[in-house]
Amino acid sequence: MLTVTAKHSAAGLRSISSAGHAGFADEGKDIVCAAVSTLMQALLVGLEDVLGLKDVKLTSDAKKPEMTVEWTDDGVSAQQIAFTVLLSLKGVADAYPGFVNVNEVFEEEDKR
Repeated sequence: MLTVTAKHSAAGLRSISSAGHAGFADEGKDIVCAAVSTLMQALLVGLEDVLGLKDVKLTSDAKKPEMTVEWTDDGVSAQQIAFTVLLSLKGVADAYPGFVNVNEVFEEEDKR
């Protein structure tokens, strides 16, 4: 199962991660993994290259099928790109139930 996790703060969506293998087909031929990987790359390109954000952090490991894209910009354009990718990832999960799971985590505001 491939797991996607979207983390929200009070200011908006802050990161999207993907981890694991979908298991839809053999490694290298898995269209579900390819779709998720492509959308994660699109998120990175959209934030860095299209919007020119400098605060984007990519975490990945060539030995593991994991990727996390994090950013701090809460501008409308960054949120629109991020939500578009998140909705697309949910579409993949809906089309391939049992192969992709999307979780959303909402961080609580500090109430000090």
